[in-house]
Amino acid sequence: MNLGAWQRHLAAAIRRLEAASTLAAQTAARYSPRPETFVKKHIIPVALIAMFIVLVSNQALFPAKIFDKAAKKQLTAYLEDICGWILAREQAARDGQIQSVANTPLSLQGNLARVLLAGGELTKNGPKCLEEAMRWCDAFAGKQQRVVTSLGNEGGYWPGPGGDVELSEDSLAAIALARGLAYADGSRKKVYQEALDRYARFLLEGVRAGTGLRQTVTGWQLQGENGGALGGGIQKGVPSLKPSSASTAAGTAFLAQMSTLSRDQNLRHATLQALEWVLRNRRPNGEMPNLVAGEESEQMPFTTMTLAGEAIQSAYYLLNDTALNQRMGTELDNTIRRMMRLQGENGLWGEGDDRRGSSGVATLLAWHLLSFKGDETIPQALDKFWQNLSNPVHAQSFGVLLHPISTAWMGLTTAEMIKPGITFRKM
Repeated sequence: MNLGAWQRHLAAAIRRLEAASTLAAQTAARYSPRPETFVKKHIIPVALIAMFIVLVSNQALFPAKIFDKAAKKQLTAYLEDICGWILAREQAARDGQIQSVANTPLSLQGNLARVLLAGGELTKNGPKCLEEAMRWCDAFAGKQQRVVTSLGNEGGYWPGPGGDVELSEDSLAAIALARGLAYADGSRKKVYQEALDRYARFLLEGVRAGTGLRQTVTGWQLQGENGGALGGGIQKGVPSLKPSSASTAAGTAFLAQMSTLSRDQNLRHATLQALEWVLRNRRPNGEMPNLVAGEESEQMPFTTMTLAGEAIQSAYYLLNDTALNQRMGTELDNTIRRMMRLQGENGLWGEGDDRRGSSGVATLLAWHLLSFKGDETIPQALDKFWQNLSNPVHAQSFGVLLHPISTAWMGLTTAEMIKPGITFRKM
């Protein structure tokens, strides 16, 4: 069989697998007493086989041609599978077959919505992806809890379990709402903008004591030695006003979004301060330590890197500061090289829960390569990453199409490989 015939054969097989997956999903919804079990046994294996065929159909994909048209076509098919899984999961949650989406972490909800927004631009099922993403934005904006800031203005945030507030969770979800704003119009656009403005005021102006909070917070962005960093949030009525790497990185990304939506220069200034802390907090070898309530933690180093990457790329794509961008490219050289040294033989980073959030490392490597013609060995690192995930067994162990956190981060990474910047701004 020649190459052309082989590719046509593969394309036909993929179409059959897609049809089978759709039929399986419909059958599960109608006839299976335990649809979630049916999905695990039937739909997911089909999807994994489809992804495997898509990624191995062109052996010349990696490493040199990872960003050419043929590669992007294959990655688009990968993204379509991810978006299809998210859509099916959202429907299953609404039907009461699995845990309600509202009961999952806010950061996860926001990441899934951002994947769908990118899918709305990049996949053939775009309208459905966009519809589902906007449905989430509607619900999220409506759940905001309003408060009075220390300056007497109206602020707002999204409480988590037990009424606690985790700023990294709120900020990551709010980024998705800011992205949704680009697709909103009329009253929907007004509702989104007002919710975003309230959260921005909450970050910068803090909140007055009351409704369970024991003391007034004048702002979550710190001054002095740790100037620019953001605190962690509120736990059992007590504010955490010590540096948090996760909150600062996520907050930077959110504030960068707001800098494009408002003429308030305070927002841009706060964004730059937070970004400076992220960059300044690195060690001489490029490592980005994870600070939790001001104390260094050895947990989740690669997820921390992913979040830092969100902050860095948000600033790059949204602040339109050429001098800053060039500076970041140079300063991050050692961080990029360190990430390649720490890449496992299997092409991945980290273990356990940390691995689920590590695909953003690959996103950062690709960004540095494309934006600054970075280290010439970056394509080889990306090659190892994608070749591993082209294997259905390895993809399953990573959690793609099984674990929502892994799938969400992989969706964002895949979209960025197809069209750099698409998960940060409308293009």
